[in-house]
Amino acid sequence: MESVSVEATTQRRLIAESLRARAPELAEALARRLIADHPGLESRYAPLPVDKWAEHYMGRLCDLAAAIDADAPAVFATQVGWAKAAFCARGVPISDLEACLDTLAAVLPAELDPSDTGLIHTFLTAGRDVLRTPPETPCPALSVCTPQGRLGGEYLLALLEGDRIRAATLVLDAVKNGLSVQDAYLNVFAPVQREVGRMWHLGEISVAEEHFATATTQIVMSQVAMHAVRRPPNGFSVLAASPELNSHEMGIRIVADFFEFAGWRVIFLGCNIPAADIARAAIEFNVDLVALSAMLPTHLCPIEDAIRQIRELCAGSPRPRIIVGGKGFESCPSVWKSIGADGCAMDAPGAVQLGASLVAGM
Repeated sequence: MESVSVEATTQRRLIAESLRARAPELAEALARRLIADHPGLESRYAPLPVDKWAEHYMGRLCDLAAAIDADAPAVFATQVGWAKAAFCARGVPISDLEACLDTLAAVLPAELDPSDTGLIHTFLTAGRDVLRTPPETPCPALSVCTPQGRLGGEYLLALLEGDRIRAATLVLDAVKNGLSVQDAYLNVFAPVQREVGRMWHLGEISVAEEHFATATTQIVMSQVAMHAVRRPPNGFSVLAASPELNSHEMGIRIVADFFEFAGWRVIFLGCNIPAADIARAAIEFNVDLVALSAMLPTHLCPIEDAIRQIRELCAGSPRPRIIVGGKGFESCPSVWKSIGADGCAMDAPGAVQLGASLVAGM
């Protein structure tokens, strides 16, 4: 039974690696096949319809590889669902996305080993099933039913109006008047950033507006953090980072700050950090814990690579413990076990609690 499991895991890994390695060539071939089979798409996506669809297929192939690697068809289904929401918001026919997946199903079996066809079909079917359900628009992350929610709404409005000073003043005044820094992070900054991401995904704001909102929030967080009540140093240290390919810094930044508020020495590396550099930093800074974040399922593979390299450099030693988290784990919550982590937490307070329990047992 165990040998069958190992064989299945090896098969999935090989398929996923093949898809990632060949993604550029496959994406272009798929785009050309799609346009050839559906001539109406050429004018609808002009100019450069092949280039546009090749870029889209790059994303679908990476999502498919991540799902297969994690043995979680729900991962691919979730990403197709996000694409569907974006198509609906922009008035793009869902039939175009259906044609995209149909082309994937038609082309991939001929490009991969015949023995892999059944497994590929399972994952593509999960994505196709999402298109048969009524379209769902992602719910807004902000609610004005609470004081923090109303503050978040006012803060978001200031961001969208390009008023950085007003945005900062709103939150700083609230903190001075009794709002804890932790509440500001969890109930203002985090939901506002989720809402900004939702609005960008649905085409309600531009890339420039999203970048301004994110950059402003990072600045305001730094100002607000100065008012945090910090526990005395506890003698433990944590390295926090988002591995290569993950350019989202906000989530892991919040986690890093929460550890610092709790008395940990924090080595915050930021985002898009190569696995080898994370591993070396963990050793050089002699940390007790490493916290890694995945925003998307496609970030799971770089996290696994980082974990592997940390384990190799620390062979024979129980340190450091490694925890993971982030939105990329939502559709496959148990995958942290298979990639070698010691635990998974889905928010900053949970990460601090989990980290403390792990290092206490070393």
